[in-house]
Amino acid sequence: MKKGQRVHGIDALRAIAMLIGVVFHATLAYKFKRHGGYQPHDDQFHHWLFDLAGFFMHSFRMPLFFLIAGYFCRFLYYKIGERSFIKHRWKRVGIPFFTGIILIVPFSLFPCFMYEYIYKNGFSWQEAWKSSFLRMFRPNGVYHLWFLYDLLMYYGLTVIVMRLKNIPLVRIKFENFTIWWNKMDFTRGYWIVMLSLPIWLISFFYKDLFVFVDVQFIPKHLSYILFYGYLFGLGWLMEKRQDIFAILIRNRTLFLVIGAIICLLLFYVEWNKATFYTTVWWSVGKFAAAFQVILFSLGFIGFFLHYFNVESYFWRYVSDASYWVYLTHLSLIVWLQLLFIDSKVPGILRFPLVLGITVLITFLTYQWFVRYTFIGDILHGPRKRRKENQ
Repeated sequence: MKKGQRVHGIDALRAIAMLIGVVFHATLAYKFKRHGGYQPHDDQFHHWLFDLAGFFMHSFRMPLFFLIAGYFCRFLYYKIGERSFIKHRWKRVGIPFFTGIILIVPFSLFPCFMYEYIYKNGFSWQEAWKSSFLRMFRPNGVYHLWFLYDLLMYYGLTVIVMRLKNIPLVRIKFENFTIWWNKMDFTRGYWIVMLSLPIWLISFFYKDLFVFVDVQFIPKHLSYILFYGYLFGLGWLMEKRQDIFAILIRNRTLFLVIGAIICLLLFYVEWNKATFYTTVWWSVGKFAAAFQVILFSLGFIGFFLHYFNVESYFWRYVSDASYWVYLTHLSLIVWLQLLFIDSKVPGILRFPLVLGITVLITFLTYQWFVRYTFIGDILHGPRKRRKENQ
C-alpha cells in the first residue's frame, strides 16, 4: 500500500462500524437484563442472546471507530494541511453535531421520554405526550451524538499538539518518540500486550469491564475521554506505520478467534459479576477486556484489508450513507420498540422488524433527500448521479 493512498478496506470497515451501532441500539429493548438509562425494555420478549450480541458489539465497535478516525485524521491532516483540515472537519463533524443537537437529539429522546412516562410513571399516552414534548426543550446532553463531540475534542487537540511541535524542546521529544515508534518491531507478539496496557490502566477503576460513553456537555468521566483518545492516537500512529497492515492481514484469523474466545469468557464473568467481583478476578478481567479490544480492532482491520480492499461503488455508497443512517436511526428504533410493546406483533419478529424498517427508511431518506443535496455535501461531499459519470 502506497503512502498517501486511500485504503478502501478501512473505508468499508468504518461504514460497518457505524452501522453496527444501529444493530446495537436495536438489541437494547430485548436484552434479558435491562439496559438502563432512557432505553425502552420489552418485558414481553427478551433473551440473553441479545445481551451477548450487545456485549460483543460494544466490546469493539466504538474503540474500532475511534482508531479508524485517528488513522484518517493523520491521513487528511498531512494531505490537505492544517487550515483546510480545520475547515473540512468543521464541515463534516462540527456542523452535523451542532445541527443534530437542535434537530436530531430532541426527537431521538422524545420516544424514550414517552416510554419512561407511560411504563415507569404510569402516565396516559396523552399525558406522556405533553410531558415528553416539554422535556424535549430542556438541556438533555448530546445523546448518541457523543462520538461527534469527542471527535471535535480530539481534532482540536490534534491542531494544538501539531502547533506545539514548533517549540524546540517539544519537537525534540516528538522526534525521539517518532524514532522509537518507527523502530518498533511489530513481528514480535509482545507489541499487542504493550498496546493493551494503557487501556487496562485507563479503565482499571471503572466498574464495568468495558468503557461506556459520556453523553453530557460537561463530561463526567475523564477515563472515557482518555480511553477513546488513546485509540484515536493509536490510529494516528498506525497511519504512520502502514507496514503493520501486512501483519494484520496475515494474523487476522488468529486475532479474531482469540478475541471471540475472550469475549465469551468475559460475557460469562460479566453475567455472573457477583461471583467474580473480587480484586484479583476483576484485575484479570480488565486486562483481558483491554487485550480483546486490541485483538478485535486489529483483527477486523486485517480482515477488511484482505477481503474488501478494492474500490467498490457499493461500499463507497454504504460508507457515504452510514453517516446519515447513524445520525437519524435512533428515533425510529425507539418508536418502533415502543409501539411493539403490548402489540400483537409476535415477540420473535420484533427485533428483525425494528432493525429492518429502520434500515429501510434511513437508506431511502438518504437516497431521496440527502445524497445529492446540500446535506450530502456537508456529510461527505458532493456526489453525482451515476448516469452523469457514464
